[in-house]
Amino acid sequence: MKDNSRKKAKWYRRSKKKQRGLTLIEILVVVTILGIIASIVGIGVVGALDDAKKDTTKIQMKNLADAVELYKIKIGRYPASLGELTKPPEGRKPIMDSLPKDGWDADFVYVYPGQHNQGKFDLQSKGPDGITDNEDDVTNWK
Repeated sequence: MKDNSRKKAKWYRRSKKKQRGLTLIEILVVVTILGIIASIVGIGVVGALDDAKKDTTKIQMKNLADAVELYKIKIGRYPASLGELTKPPEGRKPIMDSLPKDGWDADFVYVYPGQHNQGKFDLQSKGPDGITDNEDDVTNWK
């Protein structure tokens, strides 16, 4: 009897050792599932990041437009370039310490007199592609 119970115990230990690891198929299934989940989450994050950059650009453009209007009130005319906001003529105090960038870290395009805003000025961000006058631009006239 003891001999039979020893065989069973030995067989049980061996079968436990065999069941400890994962098969290659199981690992591949887990890795595939994790890849699918990561791609779904990644697409959502990229879309949210693009929206955040566009919103940031709109806010920066509004601040810049307010600074241009304040310049007009203080100096009596619109600036010839955005650089005059940081270095106004006649030794006056600057309206802004530095010029903001758009959400894609590019400079805003300023046109005075405005072609779209008659009697005022046009502000434009080139958008994510960096090219002016196409559908992804952020402007103060749309």
